[in-house]
Amino acid sequence: MADHDTAELAHSDRSGRRIDRARRIVLLLSMSTPVFCVLPPVFAAVDIGGPGDGTLATFASRAPGSAGAALSGAGVLCSLVLAYASMRVIRTRIDRPATALRRDVVVSYLALLGTVGLLGPNPAALTAPQFWAASVAVTGRRRHKAGYTVLMLAAGIVPFLAASVGMPLIEAVVISGVLAALHLIVFVVMLASNAAIISLWDVVTEAHAARDAQARLAVSEERLRFARDMHDLLGHSLSALAVKSELAARLAEIDPQAASREMTAVQHLARDALREVRTAVSGYRDVDLAAESAGVQAVLTAAGVRCTVAGADVDVPADQRSIASWVVREGTTNVLRHSTAKNCAVTLRRDGGTLVVEVFDDGAQPGGGAASFGNGLSGLGERVSAAGGALTAGPASAGTGFLLRAVVPLPERRGGGNTGDEPSGREDVTA
Repeated sequence: MADHDTAELAHSDRSGRRIDRARRIVLLLSMSTPVFCVLPPVFAAVDIGGPGDGTLATFASRAPGSAGAALSGAGVLCSLVLAYASMRVIRTRIDRPATALRRDVVVSYLALLGTVGLLGPNPAALTAPQFWAASVAVTGRRRHKAGYTVLMLAAGIVPFLAASVGMPLIEAVVISGVLAALHLIVFVVMLASNAAIISLWDVVTEAHAARDAQARLAVSEERLRFARDMHDLLGHSLSALAVKSELAARLAEIDPQAASREMTAVQHLARDALREVRTAVSGYRDVDLAAESAGVQAVLTAAGVRCTVAGADVDVPADQRSIASWVVREGTTNVLRHSTAKNCAVTLRRDGGTLVVEVFDDGAQPGGGAASFGNGLSGLGERVSAAGGALTAGPASAGTGFLLRAVVPLPERRGGGNTGDEPSGREDVTA
């Protein structure tokens, strides 16, 4: 068990490291667009003094004296704020932390306006809106993406229009249209790249979460199985101990030797119950059908119920014999707990390709209606259903007693074998 836990922890650590490595790769690939929000403005800023006297010179370079260099530096600083806020937006989409997404989007756009307002209409600076939009458009709904597209076109075209005063109208319209088309093309390509990377990350995280959920479900199912085992084990054992103890108490005054024998049987039952609980906890418990049948017959007889068992040696595979043992145990435990029966018949037989297990008693069911499945019968029903069978419980059709029946399919086998078909003499039960 310790080795298994160590292996599970090692596997969990290895999986966690792989997920963390994939996250860093996704972040690195997605951060390319924020980086391009800085590089073009830097190129535009260092271009002062070159083509700075033309129409496409930066607005900062038109300031008198050394103010141009200071304004260019401010424009580069705005681009750094733009890149940082855009990175926060992308990280919000990947990691989904509890951050102020709207604030980051607003701050990034204000920084974008500062960048293009100082370093526009230089063509290098006017590419920053494309990368800004490709960064923030990975979040939000379609209407948000449409809004980011409009803001991108405004930030990329308005500085050029402001600098093109005096330019022929047709020329300004054509250049603006080409500029808008370039913005849209680059924006769509970069957004598709980011979306593909992040979608792949979503698939990875969802698969990891699904595996964790599957592991938790397996743990829950194992807990339920163990709870059923403990209920069946302790319910039967404690019922048998109670019956034997009551019998010993009644015999104490009239037949001390018989009472002593019964208390010795109680001691053996208690030790057997302890052993079964220990083996169940260890996970290696295997119920023996013949031993179980003999045990319940002895307990019921001691309780004053005449019990007959037929077909305990039926030739069926080990898995089906184990299920049959649980049915016999739970059925006879219910006879001890809830019935005033004087007779009980346990029948096991092969019926074609199925194993039929019946526990019939002549006691009356309280209320005269169908049995309500408590914890024991519910757990037993789950066992039988897991094997592809069906469990029914209720008064017999003729109203002569109560019948618990389990029908379990048998796997196909080659060669002959003991069919074990025996008539049960029991009537069907109501559904």
